[in-house]
Amino acid sequence: MDLLDFAITPLRDLLPPLAYEEARRRARRASYSDGQIVHARGDDAARLCIVAQGAVRFGRFQPGGTLNLVRMIGPGAHFGDVAVQRSTQTHDAYAVGPTQIDIVDAASLKVLLDHEPGFAAGLWQANTARLNALLELYDDARTLSVTARLAKVIYLHCGRGALADGVACLQRDLAALLGVSQVSIGNALKELQAARLVEPGYRCVTVPDKARLKAWLRKTSAA
Repeated sequence: MDLLDFAITPLRDLLPPLAYEEARRRARRASYSDGQIVHARGDDAARLCIVAQGAVRFGRFQPGGTLNLVRMIGPGAHFGDVAVQRSTQTHDAYAVGPTQIDIVDAASLKVLLDHEPGFAAGLWQANTARLNALLELYDDARTLSVTARLAKVIYLHCGRGALADGVACLQRDLAALLGVSQVSIGNALKELQAARLVEPGYRCVTVPDKARLKAWLRKTSAA
């Protein structure tokens, strides 16, 4: 499956080389197998985690035992620092495939923020981008149809993973990501397919013409 991270530049790519190396020096690297829990919702471990290899899937378990996907991030992306302020983790996190994570504890994170301006600036940029994506997602939920929201998510992630012309994902993950039912996602995909904007496939959605999809999004005020 491809990452579902709303095309946000990972923290590692925003850090000056020396700042990243200092963060690596202060970090403890941990390894996880596929499906292994990284942290559970409610854990109080305050730390900054940077994915070195693999991916991490975030969600919340529903009463029936289903994990509703919130996002999935890959190499260079960070997480966990919210617990430094909230004193608790807000979501369950699991490794996707063999995964390695660099863990910076709260004390080391404070040193980096106090003495490495490049690190502080990079973390600010990364978190600001996430906040902007969250606000846009919230605004889209209030103003756009499910079809337009789905088209936007597909456009943002198209070509960023295993498929050069699409997104490798499950319909249930798209439904969880947008907070709608799988039936709604199925109907939205049918609409987009009828407009020749996407082609649903097995565990994937392909985009025949990304420029055409972008033009459609602009026309619907989604871009």
